[in-house]
Amino acid sequence: MTIRRILAVLVPAALLAGCSRIEFVTGTNFVTGTYSALIFRIQPAGQNEINVLAAGGSLSIVIAADGSTTGGLNIPASVTGGEPFVASMEGTAEIGGLTVQFDQPADTFVRDLTWSRVQSTLVVEDQTVGGATFTITLARLRVD
Repeated sequence: MTIRRILAVLVPAALLAGCSRIEFVTGTNFVTGTYSALIFRIQPAGQNEINVLAAGGSLSIVIAADGSTTGGLNIPASVTGGEPFVASMEGTAEIGGLTVQFDQPADTFVRDLTWSRVQSTLVVEDQTVGGATFTITLARLRVD
């Protein structure tokens, strides 16, 4: 067998093995840490998209090794059209493969979205909940 043929067989196999290892990693230890929104946009049905961060809002979630969560959601009055909205992110994170679901007593869109694990971020892209479309990227600032 020539070197070219050996590489043609071994390199793809090694790449697939590496990807498989990443794809099937589970458990909270791969998502634990402190996350903060880098992108936080909401588009209510029939309206223009709102950049919540530019309006002064925030979203942060801390995921502990036991799956418990803390943090806060702050949406200013300029976004809500009335009173500012503040909610605790206390609850739990349910990790399944490459997705995360939050289970929280606070009734917010955060628990209704399916978050994708992409490297050191949790991402929601164009998901619609309650008539609004959400695009959010939470970046892990530190591993706790």
